[in-house]
Amino acid sequence: MPPKKGNAKNRVTKGGRLGHGPNWTPFQAWNASRTTRETIPGAVCKQVDSFYADPRRWNAAGRPQRPRLSTLPKTEAKNESKCIADRARAALAEPVDASGVKYCYTCFECGRNPDDPNCGVQCYDEIHNGGGSNGMKTFFKKWLEIRHTGTADKGYGVFVKTNGRYEIPKGSYLGHYVGEIIPGPTKGHSANNKYLYEPQVGLEWDTDRPIVDAGKMGNWTRFMNSSCDPNVGESIMQIGKVRVIAFFANQTLTSGDELCIYYGDDYFRGHGLLCTCDKFEDPHDPTAVGAGLKARERKQQALALQS
Repeated sequence: MPPKKGNAKNRVTKGGRLGHGPNWTPFQAWNASRTTRETIPGAVCKQVDSFYADPRRWNAAGRPQRPRLSTLPKTEAKNESKCIADRARAALAEPVDASGVKYCYTCFECGRNPDDPNCGVQCYDEIHNGGGSNGMKTFFKKWLEIRHTGTADKGYGVFVKTNGRYEIPKGSYLGHYVGEIIPGPTKGHSANNKYLYEPQVGLEWDTDRPIVDAGKMGNWTRFMNSSCDPNVGESIMQIGKVRVIAFFANQTLTSGDELCIYYGDDYFRGHGLLCTCDKFEDPHDPTAVGAGLKARERKQQALALQS
């Protein structure tokens, strides 16, 4: 008997678990005037808490379940959980058995190298689910909101809440990019996909490094718009065994501020796009105004506060 139309609608708007997909809930966003909230349909993008890896995609690529790792980090190997998210996190783990690997990153949470048995799942979980405002999920709910910018070019954006006095200090860790982990290169994926990030797992000359795709599923970070004068910077970091694209406040953020990163020169050149940020009156070529250099300078200043 075919499903009722009502059931099909609920599957899109209420969230849940579909097939091989992860647990998800719909995004909620304010309209531009912040008078009503609307649900962003799951068909547009699903809100997920952590990384997801589709076993079918990795099997088809000849790298099943836990790609790149013939010897798992000890803490991951002891983890008896069978959830897909754990397999996805393993896809982003630095190989501990690769010859000639020199660790460029230490764990953001504990400061240890990724092959240290005392660094692992607990470090990632503390950053992701930590109590107070330390956990990424809690931080977003307490401080930030998704709101329509009022323009068709930019669509939704991420803002510091305005229903109170909020101030996020310069250098604060805001969260990291989450989505589906797909095997690189991106063959078979749409060239128009603008939500791909490479977290640089493995040696730099490897051609099969995993990629984070937030096109159809992700967290709030996927809604950040680009600016030629960004107030948020991104950095490749290690949390536990997991390589992430982390975001930091380039400056003090206060109530009503829109959080903006710089998408990068390659993004605008590769997609043949102009920037429509409000730093200039008309659409413009960000590479011609030195946006990349400004973004790098601001990021270094913010990261210096972490050391």
